Amino acid sequence: MSIQTIFAPLISTSLYLIIFSYSFRSKEVLGYSVPYIQFIVPGLMIMGIIQNSFANTSSSLIVSKYQGTIVELLLAPFSHIELSLGMMIGGIARGLAVGTSIYLVSILFYGGTIIHPLLLLLTATIVAGTFSLLGLIAGLWAEKFDHVSIFSNFFITPLTFLSGVFYSVKSLPGIWSKVSLFNPVFYMVDVVRYSFIDQSDIAPSFSLLIISTLFVILLLITTYLFKIGYKIKD
Repeated sequence: MSIQTIFAPLISTSLYLIIFSYSFRSKEVLGYSVPYIQFIVPGLMIMGIIQNSFANTSSSLIVSKYQGTIVELLLAPFSHIELSLGMMIGGIARGLAVGTSIYLVSILFYGGTIIHPLLLLLTATIVAGTFSLLGLIAGLWAEKFDHVSIFSNFFITPLTFLSGVFYSVKSLPGIWSKVSLFNPVFYMVDVVRYSFIDQSDIAPSFSLLIISTLFVILLLITTYLFKIGYKIKD
């Protein structure tokens, strides 16, 4: 399990770091005074956190539905909010474990400087919690694993790659820089990047407000779905 949970995303991220550190060594990022490899490390961390926190809760829930063990969760003496938070914490743990391992590997490429560590920890936890909750929503809605992949392939992956992980939105032409502001993952990447290099495209306080609001909304939705037994009480 550790191979799939930790080492698989770690290897893929290491390949990103190797390729970009040598292929774009002299590349400059518009509006940023840091090496390109240092610019993309925060985004790569967020990618790892997002993908793994979502995968943890969505796969756990749909497996429970397949095996019938979801009944044990429903019969346990937990409130609906406790059920949501309990499963979310598992996703957060996996997301932060992967994010930490990605950071440790990135030290080999740029030195590992973090200017605002507490902000980084807070933001990473909220991001992991947000996508853990989204994973629960996907797991409740899905009737098979193919349905979960719809969320991953058609929503999470595009939003992540279009969030400014590999570029600054300031470099986008015309209206596209404005369109990026409607992508919630952009704010996650931006505030984590600020934690690392003290530079960002948007005020960190505003980004933190956006992602915190999204987290609360998803928590309320997830709790409500458990309360009504959406697709699990039939």
